[in-house]
Amino acid sequence: MGTARTHSRIVRRETHSSRAGLSAATAVLLLAAFLWLGTESILALLGQEALVASPGRLADAAATAPQTTQPAELTAAGVAAAVLGLTLLVAAFKGGRKGRRAMQAERAAVVVDDQVIAAAVSRQVQLTAKLAPEQVATTISRARAQVAIRPTSGAPLDREAVSRAAEKEIASCRLGRKLSTDIRIATEGALGR
Repeated sequence: MGTARTHSRIVRRETHSSRAGLSAATAVLLLAAFLWLGTESILALLGQEALVASPGRLADAAATAPQTTQPAELTAAGVAAAVLGLTLLVAAFKGGRKGRRAMQAERAAVVVDDQVIAAAVSRQVQLTAKLAPEQVATTISRARAQVAIRPTSGAPLDREAVSRAAEKEIASCRLGRKLSTDIRIATEGALGR
């Protein structure tokens, strides 16, 4: 197996979350339901008393449910089943993503946490704008770095310089996928130090 392929597998494993927990929970619930149904069936075949309901009684209840249950209750149960099914399908096909990104490196697979990138961008913007650390906050989403700035009251703030500083810091991280920047400057200022 080539080095590039190994690095790509490592990066994928570190940047995407596993669905093993959801799979295991679903399997345990299904296993419990099938074990219960199997136990009820065996008890019915042996002529013993059912634990909860015999298979014949369950089949009768399912067959008469449309006549004995209110339409609103049937609709609610159907919607709940559909939502559960769609949730499991989305979880199965859509890969979970951790707050991490791959950095371009030649000799190693390098992964950096989004919080580290956010802190670096905030620090660079803070130094460029000569602000206190609490006046700059950065959040990283899937494709964007959002920088929220609360400028010092009465002091001008150069939006272009701040934007360039944020973009330069993101570029220096050498991320595999480019992040766009969104600079938001609050209308209310902070008291200067």
